Amino acid sequence: MAATQVLIVFNPVSGSGNRRIVEAVQQALSNSGCDVSLYPTQSAGDATRYLSAYTGPLDVVAVAGGDGTVNEVVNGLRQRNNQSYRLALIPTGTTNVLAAELGIGKAPDKIADIIINGREKPIYLGDINGRRFVLMAGVGYDAWVVDNVDLALKKKVGKLAYVLSMLKQLRHFGKKTYQLTVDGERYQANSVVITNGRYYAGSFVLSRQADLSKATTQVLMISGRNPLKFLGILLGLPLGIMEKMPGMKSVAARHVQIELLNAGTEREPVQADGDSLAELPLHLQMEDSPVRLLIP
Repeated sequence: MAATQVLIVFNPVSGSGNRRIVEAVQQALSNSGCDVSLYPTQSAGDATRYLSAYTGPLDVVAVAGGDGTVNEVVNGLRQRNNQSYRLALIPTGTTNVLAAELGIGKAPDKIADIIINGREKPIYLGDINGRRFVLMAGVGYDAWVVDNVDLALKKKVGKLAYVLSMLKQLRHFGKKTYQLTVDGERYQANSVVITNGRYYAGSFVLSRQADLSKATTQVLMISGRNPLKFLGILLGLPLGIMEKMPGMKSVAARHVQIELLNAGTEREPVQADGDSLAELPLHLQMEDSPVRLLIP
């Protein structure tokens, strides 16, 4: 039987101590008879470019990095049949919400065992304006926070950079209104978070209705114009009840369109998987075929 071909796509600037973890996983896989190759990314977007042009065998694509690196990888693989490869995670990034959701830790021997012996979990991805997303997207406050994160500070202090951006953007909440069409139904909201999974920012339960194994995404619409009341909604996040807070509406969907009411010429960002990846108007569609992800 041919050896399992494993390609590790490695973001060397994501997280701390990551090279040691990646090298240990690589060695464990090689010792088990896998044929392992390693590609360290060179810059933002490089993983997508590399995999789009990759013509070698791909039994397993293991992503070493954060959620942003996973996003780049699945976009590089979008021209391939989802059933022709399996995806694996080596969580080394600043944020690893997907790994937290699936119970994948940073122990190299356990990661290698998942790649060799793990079971497959089908997960459904979404497409926003021609680009795939894995976990979540945001319009309004959520997108402003991501779009205005100080990247230099993020490299130094990690998640704290997002907290500082959250505080700076809080005063802007409620100043804009968005028009949504969700599977044909019309809504309005002052901020929107779209999620395929349950968790946000690592371990906080955002939506108990969301499920990566469903071919739908969960659309959380936040209404209100008072930043202080919005802060109260946010306080429901660490308690796991944000979805049930006053001013929140949660709807499952396969197709979503969002535009800014009374739009001017200003740029309105859309965040996906923790990075600013698009602008309004937003056109979202869930994919019909799932990706096979290896889990414990």
